[in-house]
Amino acid sequence: MNNHYQKLADELDQIPNGFPRTESGVELKLLAKLFTTEDAAIASTLSLVPKSLKEIAEQNSMDEGEAKSRLIGMVKRGLIDLKREEGRGFVFNLIPFVVGFYERQNAKIDKEFATLFEQYYQERFHETMLSQPSVHRIIPLEKAIPVDINVMPYEKASTYLDQAKSWGVLDCICRVQKRLIGQGCHHTVENCLVFSPKPGAFERSEEIKSLTREEALEILAEADREGLVHSVNNAQTEVYYVCNCCTCSCGVLRGMVEYGSENSIARSDFYAVVDPDLCSGCEACIERCVFNAMSMVDGFCEVDRAACYGCGLCISTCETEALSLVQKSQEELAPPPADDEAWRRVRAASRNR
Repeated sequence: MNNHYQKLADELDQIPNGFPRTESGVELKLLAKLFTTEDAAIASTLSLVPKSLKEIAEQNSMDEGEAKSRLIGMVKRGLIDLKREEGRGFVFNLIPFVVGFYERQNAKIDKEFATLFEQYYQERFHETMLSQPSVHRIIPLEKAIPVDINVMPYEKASTYLDQAKSWGVLDCICRVQKRLIGQGCHHTVENCLVFSPKPGAFERSEEIKSLTREEALEILAEADREGLVHSVNNAQTEVYYVCNCCTCSCGVLRGMVEYGSENSIARSDFYAVVDPDLCSGCEACIERCVFNAMSMVDGFCEVDRAACYGCGLCISTCETEALSLVQKSQEELAPPPADDEAWRRVRAASRNR
């Protein structure tokens, strides 16, 4: 495989999210599906720190016109990011594989790419779901949160939806990938929510269906009815999406299910408790719990607190209201990093980057 792909892979692995190398080189085949050789050469000279067009052109011994054409092409394909900085003009930066340019391929992914991703996930990429802090964190089902307690804003999906000016939905890349390799589940595909502080952000998008706030809330409600777990990027702010995850297909939750990592996803500030006087022993919560935290003891539901992630799905299915969420003690609370930059600093330290 061309050295430019190897250099790009190494650069991507320097990003705290991770892009581990394999003996088979399958990760290079993935990159070759997305980047031309010429684009990989330019992308391999980028990093998370934005560079100006002039800097990139000089580093790659290109004229600025050619460099700009290739860079804009990669931006349009969702492979790198672009923004304008005062005094520097357009600047470009590398973005992670996950969460990053992989998710932006959901309208373009084919069976070959899906197969390569699965091979990569099984060989090495699942390891990125085991590093700390977790890529994603659980946010509880909002109607399951007790009304008489103070809840941190980052624990409520409505916080993000209320702050947004645009809302949209797109296909879940995880379910698309699994279906393409013949391992799809029955859950809805079009239910990954995205939002933006900019009005009309998704109106011209070919991949994202523009929604109203009310339609976005209905997608969250439908996810609850399907027994899907709400998760977001693991930060208090700069949250611009809500995934509705299943253990069948979700790349993050598969780290827990297939590889036994209890830390593949960060827990919410809550855990479920049961009132045995109200429990009817119907076992609906056992079927509902994706974390296998529920069991029947002497005819009543019992919660394994160590296995509970505080998603609240069991509460919404309990007809006798025997289950409820309880907020953890102050000593137990572990707030997520303040923002993406804080997350990257902690993650880089944990990976010795």
